Amino acid sequence: MPNLFDGARDEPRIIIREEVLLPDYIPDALLHRDPELQVIADGIKPLVSRKTPENLFIHGPSGTGKTSCVKYVIKQLLDYSSNVLPVFVNCWENSTQLAVYNRIVEEMRLPLPRRGLATDEIFDRIMQYVRNYKKPILLILDDMDGLRHDELLYVVSRANEKGVVFGIIGIANDKTIPARLDLRIRSSLRFSEMEFKQYSEEQLASILRVRAEAALAPGSYDHRLLSKIAASAESGSARLALERLWKSAKRAEKANHAKIMIQDFEDILASESTFKLPELKLSSEETLILELLKEGPLESSALYDRFLKEIPKTKRQIRNYLDLLERKGLVSSEELERPGMLNSKMLKLKK
Repeated sequence: MPNLFDGARDEPRIIIREEVLLPDYIPDALLHRDPELQVIADGIKPLVSRKTPENLFIHGPSGTGKTSCVKYVIKQLLDYSSNVLPVFVNCWENSTQLAVYNRIVEEMRLPLPRRGLATDEIFDRIMQYVRNYKKPILLILDDMDGLRHDELLYVVSRANEKGVVFGIIGIANDKTIPARLDLRIRSSLRFSEMEFKQYSEEQLASILRVRAEAALAPGSYDHRLLSKIAASAESGSARLALERLWKSAKRAEKANHAKIMIQDFEDILASESTFKLPELKLSSEETLILELLKEGPLESSALYDRFLKEIPKTKRQIRNYLDLLERKGLVSSEELERPGMLNSKMLKLKK
C-alpha cells in the first residue's frame, strides 16, 4: 500500500500563495475604501501628538472590509510613528474586562506578579505605563458585540480625564450596539459612527482579480469564473467571495485539474449550508457549525475535527463561535465528565 502522504511535498499547480486568499491577509492596497480609510486615519491622527483622538464605531455587514481597513491604517500609523501603542482585541476571544486588560499588558510587555492582580490593579499598572512612557493607547475592539463587560468602555474612556490618552475603535456588524449602552457610557465615549456599505458585484470582481493574480498560477482561472463568484456573494461580502475562490481552487487541485473549472465552483456552492437566517447575521463559521450539528449531536472534539477540515481556525476560536451560537439560542451544550479524561461537551441544535 502506498504511503498516504505521497505527493504531500509536490508543488501545487494552481495555488502559489494561499495566504492571499485567507481572511487575515491585508493587501498592500485596499480597493474601493479610500474614503473610509481617510476617516479612520483622521480620527486617530491626534494620538501621534499625544492628544485625545476621536472614538470611532464602525459598523456594516460582514465581509465589507471593516477590520481590514482598520488594520491597514494601523500598519501605516506604525510605519509613520512609534508614539502610539495600538492594541487589537477580538472580543469573542477576549470577552471580559480582565481579558482585554491582559491583552493591553501583553502588547506593553509589562511584567505582572505571579500571584495575579485584581482588575482595577491591572488597569492602574496600565495607566502608570502610559504616564511613564507618554505613549497613548489605541484600543481596537473587533467583534464588539462579543464584549460582556460594558464597564470597560466607561473606565477606558474616562482615563483621558486623568491625563492618560486612550483612543477606542469599536467594530461590529450590529449598528445598534452604541444605542444599547448605558447613557453614562455613551456620554463618555462620544462615538463617531461610520457605516461600511456592501461591495457591488463589480467591486467584488475587481477585488477577486487582484487577489487571484497574486495567489494563483497564471492561466489557472479566467475572468468568467471570477465574475460568477462575485455575483454569488450574498450581501456583497468580499470575505465570502474570497473563501469561495479559495475553496474552488483547493477542489480543482484535489481533482488534479490544471485550471479551476466553473464546475469546481458550482460544486462548492452546492455543498454549502442550507441555513438561511439573515436576521441573525450568521458568519460562515457559525453556519458551518449549525450544518455539522444538523446531522445530530456531536462531542466538542469531534466537531472541532470536522470544522477544521473546512475552515482553518484555532480551537479557542471555534469555542467562541459556539458560545455566540448558545447566546443566540441556536445551540445547547452539556458537560461530559469522564474519569481520567479532559472534560468535553455534547453539542446539539436547539429546536
